[in-house]
Amino acid sequence: MPANRVQSAHPWHVVLILDDSGSMVGPPSDDLNKAIRAMIDEFQILSMGVKPYFKISVISFGSDFKVLSEAKSEQQVDVTEVSNFNGDSGSTNAAGALDEACNLLGRNPGKDTDFTPFVFFLSDGNPDDENSALAAGDRLKNLSIPAGSPRVVTIGLGSDVNDKFMQKLASNSELYKHLKDSKEIVKLFPAIGTIAGSATGAAAVEQAIVNI
Repeated sequence: MPANRVQSAHPWHVVLILDDSGSMVGPPSDDLNKAIRAMIDEFQILSMGVKPYFKISVISFGSDFKVLSEAKSEQQVDVTEVSNFNGDSGSTNAAGALDEACNLLGRNPGKDTDFTPFVFFLSDGNPDDENSALAAGDRLKNLSIPAGSPRVVTIGLGSDVNDKFMQKLASNSELYKHLKDSKEIVKLFPAIGTIAGSATGAAAVEQAIVNI
């Protein structure tokens, strides 16, 4: 069964699926870049640069999707590559990005002694095809891999986000975080790293995320 604590022998695979569509241009993208860098800094502090505690995967999406990092440790990930969002990638192909996350976890299934993988999906708008995106999300949540079925946390930005879609996409409706201001991402992302250093078990991590 999955490990109760994040440690070098029991790494945590964190998958970030991040909106880079046109509506993210300006402050949302700038704040997202800051948040990613702060999160990785927190991961590196927790592991003290000795042995990796995390696997970091980052998928950006707009009209298409792109894998920016695949299961890289907090020591190996290219911070510049994964924090270079500009909001210049067209529309919102959430379904393609969610399907790729499912494929990525299938390629990197982990071990049954790893911590349960978590997927964080962030967007400020509506998916191009809501039904396809929800179907892809269901495949992701039902994925059976040694590390355990992924838990999906959704993060919505601003007033135009589709709250109902985000609630359905999350593993449960409480795991949807609606942020009114993109600056809140800069606090949220590193806080997730802090949780990993103190919470015991995936359920405790979930509850801690709800309480942020």
